[in-house]
Amino acid sequence: MANPFRAETIAFSRRPILNLLGLPRAPAFLVFLRQLYFSGAQSFVVVCLSAILFGAGFILAFKSVFSTSISFAALELLGVVTVRSLSVLIPALIFCARSVSAITSELCLMSITGEVKTLRFLSVSPWTYLLLPRLVAASFSMAFLTIYFMFASLVSGAIVAGDSFGLAQIIIVFDAVRPVEVCSAIFRSAFIGALLVAWIFRFEVTGIASFPDVSRTTSSAILHALLLLLVSEAIYQALIFPLL
Repeated sequence: MANPFRAETIAFSRRPILNLLGLPRAPAFLVFLRQLYFSGAQSFVVVCLSAILFGAGFILAFKSVFSTSISFAALELLGVVTVRSLSVLIPALIFCARSVSAITSELCLMSITGEVKTLRFLSVSPWTYLLLPRLVAASFSMAFLTIYFMFASLVSGAIVAGDSFGLAQIIIVFDAVRPVEVCSAIFRSAFIGALLVAWIFRFEVTGIASFPDVSRTTSSAILHALLLLLVSEAIYQALIFPLL
């Protein structure tokens, strides 16, 4: 069975970029807001809790193995590890677990129940209504989640680094981070969010003929999204990061 979204995706790639201006039109904008709320706002607590536990646990583990006197070195290492890698990986893993599975199952059900055919019958582009709002929302959500993770992780690590929390810990942990690395992490996470959603539309939602196929397709999409995430991060660390 042909991918119901493939033809629209290919056709859109040949149109002017001004098609993006169709996003604010209802009901596509409502889809964007719902996806932004689900992927970004509702993931805020999970991401911040993960960041706090990681930041505090990293410093405590470092202090238990070595000594309290070198907590400042641990803060610098925490800043480097968080900004260069984990601020993108951990929010992306949470995005795969929550949003990739939800988007895939929703699109599968829409394909089975004939909603995609109905959109075409009503002269509504599946790209404009289904893919574009989710793709843009995923990019914004991942960028915001990365910022949340950075801040919560670094601040929690600074709090437990010394006997008393002060400005010195904050200065040390943020001095260890280069602004170009922060910007790189934010843009990289936005790109990964868009890439994962585009992958779902392009390769995953195909051949859906019955409801039992939904669970199979959803699990396959999560697995492929995780592999795509790890491969893209490995390529970045090996080829792009040394150039910064």
